[in-house]
Amino acid sequence: MKKEFVYKVLLFLLVIMIAFFGDRVELDTKNIFLALLLFILFSIVNYHLSIQSELKGVNTAYAINYGIAVAIYTGPIGLLLYEIVHNLLILFMNIWKKRANDRPYLYTFYNITTFSAANLVAYYLYLFLWPELSSIPFGFWITFTIIAVVSTFTSDTIMLVYFWLIKEIRTLKDGIQFYHYWNLFDIGKTILANGLLFVFLQQQQWQYLIGLMVLNYFVNHSIIMKTKNLQDKMERDQFEVLAYKDALTEIHNRAFMDKKIKELSLLGETMGIVVADIDRFKMINDTYNHAIGDEVLRHYANYLKSFLKEDDFLFRSGGEEFTLFLRNRTYEEAYELLEQLRQELEKESVEVDFNGMEHNITYTSSFGLFYHTFSGPLTIEKGYIQADNLLFQSKRLGRNRITGENGLV
Repeated sequence: MKKEFVYKVLLFLLVIMIAFFGDRVELDTKNIFLALLLFILFSIVNYHLSIQSELKGVNTAYAINYGIAVAIYTGPIGLLLYEIVHNLLILFMNIWKKRANDRPYLYTFYNITTFSAANLVAYYLYLFLWPELSSIPFGFWITFTIIAVVSTFTSDTIMLVYFWLIKEIRTLKDGIQFYHYWNLFDIGKTILANGLLFVFLQQQQWQYLIGLMVLNYFVNHSIIMKTKNLQDKMERDQFEVLAYKDALTEIHNRAFMDKKIKELSLLGETMGIVVADIDRFKMINDTYNHAIGDEVLRHYANYLKSFLKEDDFLFRSGGEEFTLFLRNRTYEEAYELLEQLRQELEKESVEVDFNGMEHNITYTSSFGLFYHTFSGPLTIEKGYIQADNLLFQSKRLGRNRITGENGLV
């Protein structure tokens, strides 16, 4: 049996022992069941506001937390009953909505154990603190602040030990970093919501309790909908970035190049268009394999990028061919840059593992440079074709060279 499962089982047995052999809350059974019914009902109503996330391989659900108020009002047994019923209902709804993860029953057991243990700590901490703090100003809220912080710390620590057992967290630094997920606004909301709910429960002000729960629902619904809209926008922006990025080299692709050509064509810029490729690249693929060829392409893309300024552009325009837009330079500066790039590339090598042995691959590159003011009939598209023709001349003249044309002369 895996030690992380043994850890959770032992913790669950401890929770059971405390629930059945610990303190009893002297309340009318009718009020306890009414309170539990309301809490469970609103937990289910709030189901679609929960956020499913995966943290270090473990699926968790972030939702509105009523556990502290439940624990203090109903006691250990009421808390355990609440966590079991609440999490089982969430499990069944996840299965119904097809949101369940690969091990839904196991994670439900983990959630019941974790939050029961954390809120049991909250219950006994309230019994200890409230008699000491009840006589000072704002003693009630100080009590609930301490309880909320300690309860959150407890649940996170239980998860931290679990991650340590499954070797997802290995160092002290990783453990400390784990607590950086805390959000002060969430803790503040937990303090206010649970504090007010407990007051209304004590005074049996059911209409106020229901009103607070409804208000909590509306506020969270508004926040989550805005968050979802923002997340959707970020995902759309991310998809747009991915659509314009070459998957292999992680530089801009031909689609982005076409987009930039349309934008820059409106500016009438003077710039150098460079078409470059790797000499005898097919020989590299034939001598080794395409995976090694991909390593060379990645090396070449990063090498080219290291020579460019912020306002330059680099694209993978096809196969082993790359296109550069060198902006805000004279023709001489653009040519000197390519010459420096060409010469230093001769000293570069790519370390690869082929057939269990280390190999250092060296290669050269040829360039075609066309420099002009791109406006009117001479478009950037035509400039690109001219630069491609100049690259062909470099190839024909022996490779590893630059063929340039200053269209302004």
